[in-house]
Amino acid sequence: MANGSSASIFYREVVDAIARNPPNAGDLDVLKKLCEAVEAGDKPAVAWLTRQLVKLSGAEDPLHAISYELFHALMARILLRGWFEEFDLLINWPQTRFGSRNKRVANNWDGIITIVKDQPQSLELLTGSNQEPEWQRALNGLDGAMRHFAKVDLPAAAKMGARPEGPSFDERVLPEQLLETIEQFYRVMQMLFQQLLELALAKLERDNNDVAGLRKLQDLQLPLWKLLTTKDIPKDFKAGKALDELKMQNDRRTIILNKKIRVTEFRYGRGRAKLHRFLDAFPPFNARSVIFNSLDRDDTDQPDVRGERIGSIQVSRDRQLAYFLVAYGHTWDAKERPSPANLFRRSLIKARHGGRLRLVENDELIAFLYSFFAETLAEFTRQATTAADKSKAGVNAWRETVETASVYFGQMTTHSRLNLTEGPPNYLTHMFPRNLIGRLLHDCGVHAVRSAYVLLSLLNRINGSHAELAGGINARWVHLPLHVGMLIQTGNFGVVVQHNDYSSVTDNDGLKTTMTAWEQPPHEADPPDASDAMLKFQEDLTANGFSSDLDMPISSVAILAVGEPVTTHTIWNSYEKKVVPSQLFTRLVGASNAPQYQFDVRYLRLSELEREWYNEHVLRFWNNECLAIWENWARVLTSTKISDAEYEKQKQAYMKALNTALDRVEDSYEKQILPKKEELSKALRDDNKLLLPGVRIVTAARLATVLPAVEKVVDHLNEISQPNFRLKPNFVPPFARREEVLLEVP
Repeated sequence: MANGSSASIFYREVVDAIARNPPNAGDLDVLKKLCEAVEAGDKPAVAWLTRQLVKLSGAEDPLHAISYELFHALMARILLRGWFEEFDLLINWPQTRFGSRNKRVANNWDGIITIVKDQPQSLELLTGSNQEPEWQRALNGLDGAMRHFAKVDLPAAAKMGARPEGPSFDERVLPEQLLETIEQFYRVMQMLFQQLLELALAKLERDNNDVAGLRKLQDLQLPLWKLLTTKDIPKDFKAGKALDELKMQNDRRTIILNKKIRVTEFRYGRGRAKLHRFLDAFPPFNARSVIFNSLDRDDTDQPDVRGERIGSIQVSRDRQLAYFLVAYGHTWDAKERPSPANLFRRSLIKARHGGRLRLVENDELIAFLYSFFAETLAEFTRQATTAADKSKAGVNAWRETVETASVYFGQMTTHSRLNLTEGPPNYLTHMFPRNLIGRLLHDCGVHAVRSAYVLLSLLNRINGSHAELAGGINARWVHLPLHVGMLIQTGNFGVVVQHNDYSSVTDNDGLKTTMTAWEQPPHEADPPDASDAMLKFQEDLTANGFSSDLDMPISSVAILAVGEPVTTHTIWNSYEKKVVPSQLFTRLVGASNAPQYQFDVRYLRLSELEREWYNEHVLRFWNNECLAIWENWARVLTSTKISDAEYEKQKQAYMKALNTALDRVEDSYEKQILPKKEELSKALRDDNKLLLPGVRIVTAARLATVLPAVEKVVDHLNEISQPNFRLKPNFVPPFARREEVLLEVP
């Protein structure tokens, strides 16, 4: 077929063909009128003309001489208007006699999605304006693709014992193309989401009560969720064709929700330099970039860049909306009444920021966190009824402030999973690219540098305004295999341990308790000097926060000298000079002919194994098992109308069910992960050629296992196990709160 020519109207090619072919242009005239009706939005005319067109032969001239691109542009326009009957007629209409039906239809979908990717503005997508109508157009495209995917024949699964021959190309081509089409329309919707989000945030930054934009996004998410999620099957639904159809559609939706799609833009390097770059996920893609490489020395060509499941992206976007709503003092659900925490946040923003709050730059975040700390401190002090409570007000306010910072980084950033450049640019001044969920791509080093600058700046402001309330400050970079974290010791607030986007506070009372357990023999000798022993304990605590039950080489170094100011330059200069060149292992780990080659990468592979275990076992434990147990007992355990004896009976049954689930997940860790950690720990200690002089090894057994999801359930069980303890009617355990649903780690 001839190539179509560019013109102000998408069907210029048809107009030109009619001019060249009088008087034998009757078939072309039908096509022209259909194109005109589509442009005019005349649905009745489109319905009639489509049926007239498909009665003609698209495999013979003059229609055959029209380019595929023209027909693809026509199909795309009909699809995006949501005219599915007409679209189905056209996409199945043969324009050639070559190839199977599956291949012809797949080629049509490929042509449609090529226009969506390369020329979205021609379809009124991603124009930079009218995002809400464009969202509906993209939703129509997604809906249409999903309708076809719901009916397409999927390749049969291989039978047990059969020869390992995959399905034929003809079996794969259409379902694979439909999944690609679904991904592309979903990607367009995420780009539109980001545009709408940025507009909403710009308004919210000027007026913290202007949440209309965020509420609109919540409304737009609802039909998307409705389209994607499986439908409940009524208990009285009778077996038969309708039930089979619903089950099949649910199966297809599950496939879509579980489909991993690309969430980062990247460009692999070529030639000897091979500078791979992450790019921004939103046009213009080159506006932000950063160099990356794999930590695996053998993975030098094209390191694997992971995708994320569509279902996880959906939940992440909901949580993003919830984060901004709560951050500016509003409820997740528009129908809920503001809680005291919501009102506290609104009051803080109004009193200290004039109702105008922006959280983009590091210094803006520091200013907000200081305001949050000061107001939280004042509130804790007002609520204190004893001298002991007043003395704890500072550390409690600090703990909540650090948690607020962690939530911020958890929502605004994402782990790159690959190593970002450790040379210039300065992490504190560079514009990092975003992924498809709008989160900045960081690795452990970027997180450590940003956290050091933010938290140390914040502590200096607190000490300057509150008479050395935090006490003396000692901050250190902590180097572990293929990872850097940070610890901050304060005289009065205890210790902050930071890894990636998460920071936690252990106050001085908690440190004493943990150190007492750490000091219990038997263990290796500790330094006789008390300050050196304390540093060793804090390093071990930091290592345990990264990966418990694993002996690791460790080193740490002060971030700043005494009296050195906290600036973007001093923090970055410290990282470049003290962290980037530092090493734990000897050169043997990089020598391909040595037995120790890639020993450090074994830690990376073990973390990958633990990630897989987490995704399989912890997610099922928390999201499914614990939730199902609660739903089974929630009504009776929050009731005020049953006797104490009956309540105790039901509570014991509930606790037994939770403990059984708890035992299963702990057993899976002890069988699948713990032996691998013990094996690697032994290998490290058995080889005296691995570590550089002065690098010590953490004895992981001195501190308890850290599995946060497990610990939360244990805390819940400990709380309710007290005699005569009854839950309040409005109680909801953490695993039943929608904001605490665990997502797969990609």
